[in-house]
Amino acid sequence: MLVVGLQGSPRRKGNTRHLLDLFLEAARRRGALTELVEVDQREIVPCKEYTVCERRGTCPIEDEMPRTIYPLLREADVLVAATPVFFYNMSAQLKALVDRCQVFWARKYRLGLRDPKRAVKRGFLLAVGATRGQNLFDAIDLSLRYFFDALDAGYGGRLTYRGIEGAKDMARHPTVAAEVEAAVGNLLDPLAGRPRALFVDRGGAGTAPMAAALLQAAASEAWEAGWAGLHPEASLDPGMVGHLAARGLDVGLRRPMTLEEALAQGEPGLVVNLGGAALPAALAAMPQVSWELPSPEGAGGWPAVEEAIRKQLGELSPGGQAS
Repeated sequence: MLVVGLQGSPRRKGNTRHLLDLFLEAARRRGALTELVEVDQREIVPCKEYTVCERRGTCPIEDEMPRTIYPLLREADVLVAATPVFFYNMSAQLKALVDRCQVFWARKYRLGLRDPKRAVKRGFLLAVGATRGQNLFDAIDLSLRYFFDALDAGYGGRLTYRGIEGAKDMARHPTVAAEVEAAVGNLLDPLAGRPRALFVDRGGAGTAPMAAALLQAAASEAWEAGWAGLHPEASLDPGMVGHLAARGLDVGLRRPMTLEEALAQGEPGLVVNLGGAALPAALAAMPQVSWELPSPEGAGGWPAVEEAIRKQLGELSPGGQAS
């Protein structure tokens, strides 16, 4: 389970960061992997409105967004956006990231693609402001609701704090720790206890991400699903991506994962070996099964691979083992 925190404040040790740190620490105590994105420290060019994303579902700007941030936003189970208030809205740094996610909106609403784990994916807002105006957080809330929706993440709620101006105001707040703990519990406790299936193939670019996506689409509330390549390729197989896209499932804007990256997201309850390659010692003590799948280069192509995967998925028991 991956929780990604988007730190929207340019202050690296301010009240916003303190609030986000509390949130991520509470997530780690529940067994989640967390990743912090210091938005101000990333190379993010503002949206140029080229409209390429509207036609192709990709962004032509070559900065950190397509290289690292888009894949991270896709992999996250929970996205937490944290920001101070600037003129009744979010920081410019976070707004630049949000605007560049028009590509996700286009993939969803123009191209008809959906995130395979949309049933469980959630977004949450953290915000602090110096004044106490009644409408202080309204614009931020509305903008981030649409942002989360574009990412196929249901709105999981918000924690917002007025009158936060001094350097340690958030640290001294009498109720924030309990409120963060409750919010994290509401988000993560329903996802706890799901067995994790890790699909492994040689390159992590074709059969493994397809199997993970199909399991996520069919049973995200019962299973976690990850994938890895023993020798990861540079990008996902375009034939596989296109095949799932024709069925409305979006695995684009991701990249093949190393075994180390996949294991960091949680220890598998079941390792599924796709292709029969010898697995490394790190997986030796974990329950394993091997699936024989047709080659996508064969006569049946990716449709035959999908059919074989779906048949095997039907034999997985809800308890986390192969039946």
